Amino acid sequence: MPSTPYFAAVGADGLRLLSPDGKTWSRETKGKEGEVYRAVAFGNGRCVAAGTFGGRNVIAATADATTWNAAGFDGKYRYKLLGLAHGQIANAPTFVGFGGDPVTVGQGSPFVVTSADGVKWSDQTPIAGKNILRRLAWGDGKFVGVGDRGRRSYSADAKDWKDAPSSKAIHTLVDVAFGGPAGKQLFVGVGLHGLRAVTIDGQNWLPPVLGEEGEHLNSVLWTGKRFVAIAAGATYTSPDGYAWTRNPNANPPLTACYGEVAGKPLYLGTAWKGRLLTSPDAITWTDVHRSTSAIEAVGYGMIG
Repeated sequence: MPSTPYFAAVGADGLRLLSPDGKTWSRETKGKEGEVYRAVAFGNGRCVAAGTFGGRNVIAATADATTWNAAGFDGKYRYKLLGLAHGQIANAPTFVGFGGDPVTVGQGSPFVVTSADGVKWSDQTPIAGKNILRRLAWGDGKFVGVGDRGRRSYSADAKDWKDAPSSKAIHTLVDVAFGGPAGKQLFVGVGLHGLRAVTIDGQNWLPPVLGEEGEHLNSVLWTGKRFVAIAAGATYTSPDGYAWTRNPNANPPLTACYGEVAGKPLYLGTAWKGRLLTSPDAITWTDVHRSTSAIEAVGYGMIG
């Protein structure tokens, strides 16, 4: 099977959707009531979704866009899979699942699991820190994560995490992405009230920049040419992570991803309940699909 680009959307009731163009959603798979996939990632020719079913963590992977191979492990209602990323560990392509206890403040029990193929996973590995990580980005040989109460951490192997010393709860980041011009790449994190912050190494962060009151940035993406951060009310763009342009947006999503269809840019986002939206510029969004189940996450990558 040749590699084919797909958009993916995952969510409640074990929902997994795939589309070659972001507009035609004909490949729908559902699981059990109460089964929720909260994250999706692409890598090594596979699409992988991760989430929970009661106290059990569930993971599903497909290498052909048709058949999903299921895996899982007991999370004991405490070690909940909340996120998923793909990068390299010791030069080997690796999926990283991560999460913890999202309820107990200050005792988040953060952990990770890793996999080469999205089917066979390592045992749960507790990681340092009291607060869980919510999003990870991989670049320049390391993962950089952001999480609860301002946590900002970095790791080369996804197991030994070191926190940035200057983190503050008031500057909690919601999402993080890696990109930038060649030779000047960096990590960009975004958060509440237009918050943007950058780091080159994951340890030293420049002072954060705030935007408009109430414009909470929920997603940040690198398109290959620019960073795009999306909020309810405005979309912020930057070629380098430092200089930003703000544009009012219309009908924006809660979370988004970026891909290309026939050589043209396409942003895909999701909004309550079960709505999928697309945009050519991340500013004007159009509803293209509605699922009967809530959609939690979207992604873009190659399968096959």
